[in-house]
Amino acid sequence: MKYYLLQIKQNIWLVPSLYCVAASLLAFGVIYLDTVHGETIVDIIPAIILISVDLAQTILGTIAAALLTMITITFSTIMVVLTTYSTQFSPRTLSDFISNKVTMRVLGVYMGGIMYSILTLLFMREDLTHEVIAGPIGVLIAIICLAFFAYFIHHVATNIQVSTLINDVTMTTLKTVKDRITAKKGEEIKITSEKPNFPAGKTAFFHVKNKELGYIQLIEFHHLFKLAKEKDLVIEVKMPIGTFVKPGDILITVYYESDSAPPFKSKKYIKIGNDRTILQDVEFGVRKIVEVTLRAISPGINDPNTAIDCIFHLGKLLAEASKLDGNYISYYDNDKGRIVAVQSCFDDVLYATFYQICHYGRKDISVLLAIYEALIIIAEENGPSIRKKVWDCSKYIYENFDVNHLHEMDLPYLDAKKNRLRELVLDGMEGSI
Repeated sequence: MKYYLLQIKQNIWLVPSLYCVAASLLAFGVIYLDTVHGETIVDIIPAIILISVDLAQTILGTIAAALLTMITITFSTIMVVLTTYSTQFSPRTLSDFISNKVTMRVLGVYMGGIMYSILTLLFMREDLTHEVIAGPIGVLIAIICLAFFAYFIHHVATNIQVSTLINDVTMTTLKTVKDRITAKKGEEIKITSEKPNFPAGKTAFFHVKNKELGYIQLIEFHHLFKLAKEKDLVIEVKMPIGTFVKPGDILITVYYESDSAPPFKSKKYIKIGNDRTILQDVEFGVRKIVEVTLRAISPGINDPNTAIDCIFHLGKLLAEASKLDGNYISYYDNDKGRIVAVQSCFDDVLYATFYQICHYGRKDISVLLAIYEALIIIAEENGPSIRKKVWDCSKYIYENFDVNHLHEMDLPYLDAKKNRLRELVLDGMEGSI
């Protein structure tokens, strides 16, 4: 399922094309009724809904021209939004607006309206002596398009706000975390720091090598699990999601017991592309928010309040991402290991999140206080092991901050945050830190 979602996001023409096909079928159906069963339609449908052929041609021609103008305005608006996303937020956030279902749906409705108008005009014969229904249906479609246009303007005005972008990326990434740790029927998922001791008893194996250049966008773990269960295999995924791979890299090692190697089509289970995606890549979702944060604290934009908001969202996001803490994620079938996949542990995610923010915001006390608040959020929602990692990260952050720029009035606020974090770390732990 995720593979098809990825295809739709990467090929934005798919959804508008479906609307065009639906509009074409509607147009052919209306043409058939007007030309073949026109007299019967006149007797059944009220006369107020029917119009003459000449008037229908005029209306449909006007609607086609108007919708073409609306499409032009819509595309111009999209270009303005894309420019804003690229310059103010991050180039990595462009896909969030382009592949948004509202954007694709609006374009599809416009294109479908034009398709209907053109096709009905093409088959509208002047020798028809009875009134037709094609024109009134075209008016109804135009009204629908006008409503979608108003909705699209509202959609643009909402999504161009950085707060909406941050919240959307956060919620999408939180869903990604939930999907990674949610097992389907018959599965059991375990996350460990050490590699599980399997395959046991399976001596034969073969490597699946990469043939493309790009990023690992998607791994169909559930389909791999189904294959491993049916063929009695053990599958080891060598590369984590989001890794940049080149031709010749080993993606998967398949262990088996049969005399001959089972057939295995890697493209069916692993998607390689030019860009990283957020469907399964938790780190990429974090990276998007980090990039918005860095743009906000840059001298050219100088918007620390946006950076603070981003850091707060990072705190909640990392609190959930800590559930993936471990170097390996494994899938079991009745305590029998089927899949083991390498992944980034929480230490790596934590460091990758804050090291750039620490560097570029090392003189801004508001950024430092926001980072401590984010670390407190992480510590409040986790146990002692994660809290210890958070405390180690806080020491790294403080040591990289330019304390010479702190005023004596800043110190009480900073000490309060540090003490709160220290209390959380010490809670349930023995000794001192």
